[in-house]
Amino acid sequence: MNNSESRLQYLIDRYYHGAASETEKEELMSLVREGGHDALLEQYMKDNWLHVSEGEILFSQEKSSAILHSILGSAGQKKAEKTTILRLNWVRYAAAAVLVLAGLGIWYNAQKGGNKLNIFGQLTEVADVKPGGNKALLTLSDGSAIALDEVGSGFVARQGDAEISKSQEGILIYNAKNNVSSSELTINKITTPKGGQYQVQLPDGSKVWLNANSSIRFPSVFAANERNVEITGEAYFEVAKNKDKPFKVKFNQSEVLVLGTSFNIMAYPEEGASKTTLVEGSVSIKNVDQNAKLKPGQQAAVLSSGQIKTKFTPVEEAVAWKNGEFYFQDASVEEVMRQLSRWYNVEVTYKGQIPLKQFSGRISRKVNLSEITGMLQFAGVNCRMEEKEIIIEP
Repeated sequence: MNNSESRLQYLIDRYYHGAASETEKEELMSLVREGGHDALLEQYMKDNWLHVSEGEILFSQEKSSAILHSILGSAGQKKAEKTTILRLNWVRYAAAAVLVLAGLGIWYNAQKGGNKLNIFGQLTEVADVKPGGNKALLTLSDGSAIALDEVGSGFVARQGDAEISKSQEGILIYNAKNNVSSSELTINKITTPKGGQYQVQLPDGSKVWLNANSSIRFPSVFAANERNVEITGEAYFEVAKNKDKPFKVKFNQSEVLVLGTSFNIMAYPEEGASKTTLVEGSVSIKNVDQNAKLKPGQQAAVLSSGQIKTKFTPVEEAVAWKNGEFYFQDASVEEVMRQLSRWYNVEVTYKGQIPLKQFSGRISRKVNLSEITGMLQFAGVNCRMEEKEIIIEP
């Protein structure tokens, strides 16, 4: 254990036993906020704070008030900053939250219901929203619609020479025996709502993951010489290789051409720019004004002006949603809220000036919305939930 870790251990012990001075409390909170000691914090929480029984009082009311005043006071000094970067790491968040709870003399088990601590330490009833799941609507060529989350595994429908089935894992699979001419194509559409996602295997064996509030249009059987699909929203593709039959994805006024590769397209209109991120293989992207060819790890952003800008970017950020995570990299409050709105199917209302903060880190998409709003509140974003709405105030 180095000197820094020894100092942190000393401060934790002093704080836990109620012997820390005001200067030591501020130093401890500063070390928790800046990070770098997650392993030590996690181990100490497991050994001590996380073993405290519900309702056990750690400090007297007098000490609790003093500690809480110290914590909130140190946080208040940050209000003058125009931009704050929060590392949404559960260890630092949990450690800081436990410090606050200990200062209040209250231990609360968040898994036991809808009660939450507000900034004043009061237990309040709040509405909570569960995360999204596998929900989608299949629209057949004759206009009839099938709610895919309401049908069981097995046969779903037939479209010409294609049989549509649903696997036990919940994947929609198109089995097509023959190619057809372009004039004989029967077009199907899969649409996910807000709070929904879905996976489909296309007639050629290509796999597509649809994010929330997205859609894909494609023929139930591909033509003999081409494979054309059209999307809105966001989709991740693993395209089956076929050098004799190019695969094209159309979105907005742009088109991606591939032979066999993995890539992600984000084309939500509210995001301002469409982004294509190449994971492996090779793709070219074009619109009416420009075209660009991508290498693995590159991302092409099509701006509202039609200009295409490329850059290398961590592919993990682009495909995190497919792997069950939110991935924020210097994201603004508005960027974070747009993702939360789509996945939890909630509206976002801003009252007054939008907080000028930035967030970086990863959060599971499997948690209830209140857990994320709790993190945002801890970071200084004054947000609250009412029914299916997040309200952000100064």
